[in-house]
Amino acid sequence: MKTENKTFLNNLISIAVPISLQNLIQSCLGMIDQIMIGQLGSKTVAAVSLAGRPCFVMLFALGGIAAASSIFAAQYEGAKDSSKHANVMRASVFAALAVALVFFIFSLFTPELVLSFFTKNTEVISIGKNYLMINSLSYFALAIISCCSAMLRSTGFAKTPLVTGFISVAINTILNAIMIFGLLGFPALGSDGAAIATVISIFVQCVILIVFMIKKNHPANMKAVLLCKNDFSFLKIFFITALPAIGNELLWALGDAGYSAIYGHMGTAELAAVTLTFPMQGLTIGFFSGLSAATGILIGNELGSNNFDKGYRLAWKFIKICVLGCAVIGIFIFIFAPIYINFYNVEPQVREYAKHLLWIFAFYLWIKVCNMIIGNGILRSGGKTKFTLFLDVLGTYGIGLPLGLLGALVFKFEITKVYALLSVEEIARLVIGAARVKSRKWIDNITHKNN
Repeated sequence: MKTENKTFLNNLISIAVPISLQNLIQSCLGMIDQIMIGQLGSKTVAAVSLAGRPCFVMLFALGGIAAASSIFAAQYEGAKDSSKHANVMRASVFAALAVALVFFIFSLFTPELVLSFFTKNTEVISIGKNYLMINSLSYFALAIISCCSAMLRSTGFAKTPLVTGFISVAINTILNAIMIFGLLGFPALGSDGAAIATVISIFVQCVILIVFMIKKNHPANMKAVLLCKNDFSFLKIFFITALPAIGNELLWALGDAGYSAIYGHMGTAELAAVTLTFPMQGLTIGFFSGLSAATGILIGNELGSNNFDKGYRLAWKFIKICVLGCAVIGIFIFIFAPIYINFYNVEPQVREYAKHLLWIFAFYLWIKVCNMIIGNGILRSGGKTKFTLFLDVLGTYGIGLPLGLLGALVFKFEITKVYALLSVEEIARLVIGAARVKSRKWIDNITHKNN
């Protein structure tokens, strides 16, 4: 048992730590970016937040493709069969580029229409329009990055996305400071400068990942992907698994965009307050994202090796780690929320709203992360993407959005009460998800279906 626990800990650290560090670095530097933009006023903060919503939704759709890719890559890795990795990568790249194309067309050619979904404030739309159009140029590179990162993490190269992610966010932060405020002789471009910096940094990361995989002769590098033949029997199985995961992430992200629309129609101050909480939320969720990824990969390895009982035990071990970790982090958020909010150059009312929103987030944190571990890690490791789709759609569209709309538009609650009300959906998802884990119905070896 001691040897098993030591092996588990070593594997957990090797996978979870690089992913968590990458997300922490991105979130920390994203927080710095947000503070920079925050010096331009509440309307610019709101505009950039809304202009980032299409990319946010797209990234979740790409995350569904990456999740399907990780499921197959992890189980093939557990089965000691790397010959299928190029097929996995080929299918995921094709799907990711198709998703990116759709979002690119809407963001580049109809930016005002997209932004009008979230707000009727013409000044906010005017500021956000250029940011959205410029940022759309990065969508195809983001699609490639998502596929490469998922494959690398599932095949023992979790540190590589960490390093490239650090390089990318470092470049983004430096260029943000230069282009937003006009340093080193550059003109002060404001929010447009932030968008340009983002596009440059993402392209750099994409090129580095492609070159690295070719140099390392990774079985899923772009040369291998281009040369491999289409395996239509595998493509069928891949998309049967991937489509619910894509739909799951896409519908959840659209639902979250719906929440932003509710906040935006409540007022610019309310939207700005919620926006100020995003970096702190990203920091904490990013910290636990490594645990979620490790959950899917390590349990997937066991399921691919037909070690079903061990996979089941690992599932509950990950849930226990999640609860304990969130309790500690939640206390820190509650203590440091007032200090963090004071960094922003916004109205006192916006600061007060944001502080209370962070306190509510801290209360719900353990529930949110448990749902992430169960849905994105445990259930998906066995290929049960249809059930996770059902779970997220029920929570977001059946509970969260209706409660948010009632609170904001019917009962006219203030922003903190609306946020607390719509977060109730997390409780329902946890109850149903935990029951599913206990049932063991999610346990399956999906690799034998393509053998």
